[in-house]
Amino acid sequence: MPDAPGLRIYRPADFPAVLDLVGNAFGGESPETVRFAVSASNTTTFVAEIGGSVVGVAMAIAFGQTAWLGNVVVSPAYRRRGLGYALTERALHHSLGEADTVLLLALGDAQRIYRRLGFVADGLYGTWARRDPPAAAGAVPASGGAGEGPVQDRAVTEHCLRLDNAATGEDRRAYLEYFLPVMRIAYADRPAGRERLAAGYSARLPWGTGAIIAEDPQVAAGLVGDWLRAFPETYLEFPDANEAGCRLASGLGLARVKENLRMRYGPPVAGFRPQRIYKTLTPAVG
Repeated sequence: MPDAPGLRIYRPADFPAVLDLVGNAFGGESPETVRFAVSASNTTTFVAEIGGSVVGVAMAIAFGQTAWLGNVVVSPAYRRRGLGYALTERALHHSLGEADTVLLLALGDAQRIYRRLGFVADGLYGTWARRDPPAAAGAVPASGGAGEGPVQDRAVTEHCLRLDNAATGEDRRAYLEYFLPVMRIAYADRPAGRERLAAGYSARLPWGTGAIIAEDPQVAAGLVGDWLRAFPETYLEFPDANEAGCRLASGLGLARVKENLRMRYGPPVAGFRPQRIYKTLTPAVG
């Protein structure tokens, strides 16, 4: 008789198994990306264990009044046993201890599980990438509003956090603090004599993870072009409701190759402005 699965909190010794699960499921996520995901102070990781082996994982990421569920993966050999449902349910109940709304990005087959748990559709996110090998970094056209960084002024940092809140409706400070040393800022044109204010930012880590938030398309164009020169093989993922973002990505030679459904449990997030999001922070937290 096969062992019954057990759900428990992640331990550091589980990292090789979690890396294998997440890497295989999401196209070879780097060890740095997964290590960041499991080590963030606002993340709680749950694993499913059978016979001493970790065969499933789910992460709950807390942002105060909102939370995200991400990296929900079950080993192929143990699927269709209810483990995905059990892991998601455990992470959801954990998140609802503080959050009013729980969010996630779901691929096609997984959406059935989330609907059974009470999640509803909240908009599509497209993944944009090059179908052909990327051109040299210099082939990406430069554009106004390219980033300046890293951020060293605390007042600028606080303004960027407000920009992020104005786009997402969420308090993502706990995650963004990790990105401050590599955050780049874009400033909108101002009349002479007026103080420059940040109008967008890109928060990028060496392996390509990070966010791009901008108040207007011109500022976003500079930040996205700057990003693609630094990471020619990267992808962009952002809400379809950002029509300017779709035009920008297409104009830069990217194609929409995949889509995820944003789903929520609980009320809509007040203040969510998808037209200001040009790249998700990470696939696990939108």
